[in-house]
Amino acid sequence: MDRDGTIAIIGAGIAGAAAARRLSEAGRRVVVLDKGRGPGGRMATRRGPDSLRFDHGAQYFTARDPLFAALVEGWTARGVAAAWGEPGGGRPGRHVGTPGMSAPVRDLLDGLDVRCGRAVGRLVRDGRDWRLAEADGAALAEDAAFSAVLLTCPSPQSLALLAGAGHDLPGVAEVRYAPCWTLMLAHDGPPLRDGPVREDRDPGATIAWIAENGSKPGRQGGGTLVAHASPSWSRAHLECEAEDVAGRLVSALWDLMPLGDIRHRAAHRWRYAAVERAVGEPCLFVPGSGLGFAGDGCLGPRVEFAYLSGLALAERVLAEAA
Repeated sequence: MDRDGTIAIIGAGIAGAAAARRLSEAGRRVVVLDKGRGPGGRMATRRGPDSLRFDHGAQYFTARDPLFAALVEGWTARGVAAAWGEPGGGRPGRHVGTPGMSAPVRDLLDGLDVRCGRAVGRLVRDGRDWRLAEADGAALAEDAAFSAVLLTCPSPQSLALLAGAGHDLPGVAEVRYAPCWTLMLAHDGPPLRDGPVREDRDPGATIAWIAENGSKPGRQGGGTLVAHASPSWSRAHLECEAEDVAGRLVSALWDLMPLGDIRHRAAHRWRYAAVERAVGEPCLFVPGSGLGFAGDGCLGPRVEFAYLSGLALAERVLAEAA
């Protein structure tokens, strides 16, 4: 692999951002591409009417690994993240990005070449390099051939790209995800009676998680809820229309808590919300191919694991080029 070549990173979530920052700090040129409107991946914040904002993906993150804990401490000192609530029961404390969950990802990507709204459909081998294309063959990142392509999008999307390129990364196909329908609700009723979070671990429940979004540091306004449907309910209704799902989840919420007049409601479908089966390796990389895979599919369903996976993949790339 060309030690001076540009590296493409597909996916601007926490894993892709971690890899991009480490590679850039080591002097490598990186281009980060993501099909979304902005960076963050599942660490996402959705804007609604009247300046409403909802963290509709990952709700918080914890820090157990010393390396990640030091990073979170730095984010906190600079106002990029903040503690949310008090730790209890021996559990590590919850942290959130401020003013939205995507803030830590944006911080890692600050100053780098990030191109959002660019959906990679094909990987094309060009001699020793790689080029990226839309599904119909139209070129992406026309200005560059890439010495390596690092996949940090969910494994089904990564597998499709690998298959189109005629390559394989053993282990990617092992990853399994649970879907999640998310409800974003603004209402005039009272807050949750039992604190900013209500969790139901019953696999047969309709709603598995409710959070008072306004209780998080750096947020404004009360009466904003984020509710995650359970994996089983989400699977059963995966192909339903978003408005139909929103209505069903509002009805389920009425059974759990009093709601006032509803000012806004919307549902978002995450097909690959949470890892149910991970590879069990920090990252996947085939020496000589320039292809690698990182994300929570490698180590498990935590923001911290996704960060450490992206960092591990960057180190593998640097070691090969040394």
